[in-house]
Amino acid sequence: MRVRWDVDFHGRAGRTKRIARQIREASPKVVELRIEGEKGISELPAVFAEIHKCNPWIEATVRLFPGAAALAQRGYPMKFVWEVDVREPFDGLLPHGAEAISFTADESSLAGLPDVLEEFTGSRARVLHLPNVNAIRALAEVGHVPIPRIEQLQAAVESVSRLSVSLKGKSLVIHDYFLWKLFHDVLPEETGKRIGFLGCHAASALAYVDWDGNVYPCDSLPIRLGNLQEATLQKIWRSPARIQILDTLRAAPSGCEGCSQFEGCHAGCRGLAYTVSGSLSSRDPFCRESPSAGAKRKFEL
Repeated sequence: MRVRWDVDFHGRAGRTKRIARQIREASPKVVELRIEGEKGISELPAVFAEIHKCNPWIEATVRLFPGAAALAQRGYPMKFVWEVDVREPFDGLLPHGAEAISFTADESSLAGLPDVLEEFTGSRARVLHLPNVNAIRALAEVGHVPIPRIEQLQAAVESVSRLSVSLKGKSLVIHDYFLWKLFHDVLPEETGKRIGFLGCHAASALAYVDWDGNVYPCDSLPIRLGNLQEATLQKIWRSPARIQILDTLRAAPSGCEGCSQFEGCHAGCRGLAYTVSGSLSSRDPFCRESPSAGAKRKFEL
């Protein structure tokens, strides 16, 4: 199992020691932490002390702000990914030896992707992660999930294709299969090959935990399964609700029936599809054969 955990959110954090213990008792092979601010940084020593007891691979995505890079000097045996945005240059804030950065391209930030890529080419970082929009955080912050429209994505990719910069020695890691395909058309070497893509891992190999200990199938799929302050992660993962979601995700969406590309994409990200359509049986909105992803839907957590 891989567990993603948002340790803090806008200065808030739940009972982090208890949440960390519950995650450790589930013995995940990979733990992906996200740290947003000073609160998360202050909680990291206790979080790490608990989680490392089960010897997982630990990766921490840390929002890059003045002083955050000092984490890299504390000697934690974990991989750091530095989250950047388009509001200010980031290269000067990266710690010595920084290898990876992350940028979330949503409907408002996507236009800045070419600028981020341009600075990335001249930075010390070698890897740029382009994750999906975190639906749970977005719903808590703005009340909807700001997924960009396919037309916006295509325009951004066209802008990237016109950049007169070299990405030699750099690579892009893109979560969504169809977004990867768009970029692969213009940056084939940097995006690499998708070998053995097995489809959506939500509710199977992946669990997401928010800052209050709520458990979801994935950070892209805002269906709450339980809370780690009320039940163990093992109990939540054995629940009928999780199993029902998994069974639905394992079935091909009706919109994919007869598609010759299904064996390659496996319907892409089902969390994005759910966010746009409200149905677990819909296909990825970034599929170029699917309807526009412009509608905003509201969900209750």
